[in-house]
Amino acid sequence: MKEIEMLLDCLRNIDYSQFDEDSINELLDCRDCEPFDSEWCRVDSEISRIKNQYNYTFQNQNDQIRKEAFFIVADRIGTELADYVSDDFGLIFDSIAVGYKDKWLSELKNTYRKGRIPCGKL
Repeated sequence: MKEIEMLLDCLRNIDYSQFDEDSINELLDCRDCEPFDSEWCRVDSEISRIKNQYNYTFQNQNDQIRKEAFFIVADRIGTELADYVSDDFGLIFDSIAVGYKDKWLSELKNTYRKGRIPCGKL
C-alpha cells in the first residue's frame, strides 16, 4: 500500500535526536490523556466493528506493518514509544484495508507526514 510506505518513510525521517527521556515521557503521557486517548479508542472501536462485519483477511500484513514501524522507532529511541507508534500504524493500515475514513484519523496521518509523532489534540 502506497500510503503506508510513504508514512513509514516519514517515520524513518523523523529527527529522533530531539527526543530525550523527559520529552519521550511527556509524549507518552500526552497520548494517554484526553483528547488523544479517547479519539484513538473511538477510531479503533469503529474499525474493529467494521472488521468483525466482514471477512478481514489482512492480519498478516497488519502484523508486518506494525513490526516495521516498531523497529524503526525502537532502533532509534527505545521500545515504549515504539509500541504506541506500532499501534498507530496498525490502526492506519486497518483503516485503509476496510476503507474507513475519519477526520481525526486523517490528522493522525498528517502528523506523521509532517515528521512528528502524534499526541494531544490533533
